[in-house]
Amino acid sequence: MTDKKYDMTFHYFRAFAILSVMLTHLWHEPPFLEGVEAEKRLITALSDTFFHSSTIYFIFISGYLFEYVNRKKPFSVIAFYKAKIRNVLTPYLIISCLLLLAGSCIFWFGGTFPAFINEGMPLTSAEDVLTCLLYGSASLTPYWYIPFILTVFVISPLFFYMDDALLARLLVPLSVLPLMVPRGLLFFFRNYCYFLPVFLLGIFFARNREMCMDFITRHIRSIVHIAVFSTLLVFVNFYLDFIPNTETAYFIQKTTIGMCAILLLERLNTPSSLLDLLARYSFPLFFLHVIVQNICDPFLFPALLNLWGSLVPVSLLVAIVEIGLCMGLVFLLKKGLGKRSRYVIGG
Repeated sequence: MTDKKYDMTFHYFRAFAILSVMLTHLWHEPPFLEGVEAEKRLITALSDTFFHSSTIYFIFISGYLFEYVNRKKPFSVIAFYKAKIRNVLTPYLIISCLLLLAGSCIFWFGGTFPAFINEGMPLTSAEDVLTCLLYGSASLTPYWYIPFILTVFVISPLFFYMDDALLARLLVPLSVLPLMVPRGLLFFFRNYCYFLPVFLLGIFFARNREMCMDFITRHIRSIVHIAVFSTLLVFVNFYLDFIPNTETAYFIQKTTIGMCAILLLERLNTPSSLLDLLARYSFPLFFLHVIVQNICDPFLFPALLNLWGSLVPVSLLVAIVEIGLCMGLVFLLKKGLGKRSRYVIGG
């Protein structure tokens, strides 16, 4: 197996991850439409079933690439921290501050604060601004992830220097935590219990790639069965609400779906321009997709419903159009900002 193939499998998996994360937010019911509650509930059920907790993919690929990229060259903790400040923290701060400024201007001149910025709460002090930046609530969906992953990056060098035997021993008990402790947007401890084992699993996968791929290949039939069963279980639970900890089911579902996706991408024999573009634009798309959604939703839903009256396919079409608009916006910003774009939009 060549290094090129090795890289492209997980390069494309990054595209799979960002596409799943975007659809978590972009495929949704229009709250301003009334009288079609059954269809609206079905949209939420389908979106939640297939895409909720897709952050698991993002965390896994972060752990994998952290290990794989840094293992290929002499590792410097200082250089690693500088890169994360430059490529993650800086664009997060810039975009968050621009959102808060835009929300405040709209409030000052229009009397209302946009619902998706700081959860619709006007800023009253510098402390409010600092709180927004600390918790990612400038746009809580999905910016909560950045303060969390930055704290993971702070301790990541410890994992880099951890020997294989200790890492394997740690993974066994830690892998039980996501099955017991549900994630929570603003609950750092719960998020550590739920997501940190996935980050470590990504590191373990990078160190033991052939063994892990062999495991997936040999057990793919069972993995597919678990993925299908857990998906059906989550969908039915949306209506009947009988699972005590739904995040446990999501964790099992996303883990098995992720393994299926990795194997499919490993066996992909022809390059994909679309997957490559999604992967290269993944971080800017992460930052911008909810902004595009909240600007475009009020226009796209009525326009497309007039052309096609069925809400479920229209809601999915709106999500696809908004993803296309996001990619176009990223392209324009990268062209306009040049190399500085990574400091503003993350790529």
